[in-house]
Amino acid sequence: MHELKITVTQFLRRIFYVIKNMLGLPLIGQFNNRFIVTPPRLETTRFGKSSFSPIVVEIPIEDKTTGPIDAGKIVNDIYFKDKPPIIFNVCFSCARPSLLKGGDYANPLSHWFNVFFGFYEIDVDINKWNRPFGFKDFESNELEFRDLFKIGKSDWNFFSNYIYGVPLEDCKKYSPIDVDIETKIINHEVKIGKHKYIEAVASGVKVVTGYVSKSDDKKLLRNDGFLSLVWQTAFGRPKNSPAFTKSFIPATMKMHFYIRWEKSFDIDSNRDMYKTFIYGGTINLDYKGSVDNEAFLQAQLKAVRTSAETMAFRKRS
Repeated sequence: MHELKITVTQFLRRIFYVIKNMLGLPLIGQFNNRFIVTPPRLETTRFGKSSFSPIVVEIPIEDKTTGPIDAGKIVNDIYFKDKPPIIFNVCFSCARPSLLKGGDYANPLSHWFNVFFGFYEIDVDINKWNRPFGFKDFESNELEFRDLFKIGKSDWNFFSNYIYGVPLEDCKKYSPIDVDIETKIINHEVKIGKHKYIEAVASGVKVVTGYVSKSDDKKLLRNDGFLSLVWQTAFGRPKNSPAFTKSFIPATMKMHFYIRWEKSFDIDSNRDMYKTFIYGGTINLDYKGSVDNEAFLQAQLKAVRTSAETMAFRKRS
């Protein structure tokens, strides 16, 4: 039974979530019961500067359209139709865009092409799921990589690029799980802050990109109305290159991440949940430029570890 004694901050936080749920406010998520977090940041002369936001974005994955976006239902119908609802929370960083020059997120000549890094909290109801998301069960701590492939594909193809404006049919082309994805457990027990994580890699995940060429008649759409404009501003408009004549080309990605789970009380849903926490970075394996891709990935991982350590040791109210 949870203690009735709570701090003023906890009380105000609960009031916020009650109002949020009553009004159906979209996209305002949480990470470890916080909706304002310490985002990962990268600012170097070697790799460039990342965007960052302390706001957690939430997208419910369920058999209905939630708020103004339908990406959660699309993902549910493709990947999780046989599963109870999933709450997807994310705080991410990508290449810092320019209002005048666009962004390198959709620039196929850049090492930032289709790259983002940050962290997820993925919540499932303990009364409806018999295991945490991303794990085979709640005893062995063995990863269920197929969950992770699905959520990675969901994020790139639909939560990022579909909302960004990539046509649905182009996103769906790369929705099947690739048979040649390579996975590896790097370390079964890595301590970051106060917690122990599994460190793992998945390489060969093929997904759609937001690149738009001037050589075909394709363009970005407003798949989710005003939010598509918000996404295009956050990621930056595409940069065209004569070397790439087709829009929405695929990219082959590598994910390097730290993952753990816990069973804990969720202030938003007001019940116990299985919560899976994932920190990680990505690189585009198709990139052929002069930047050291692996060094770029390590810089991302250092940034997310710093973020994780900062939040782990920050006093919780």
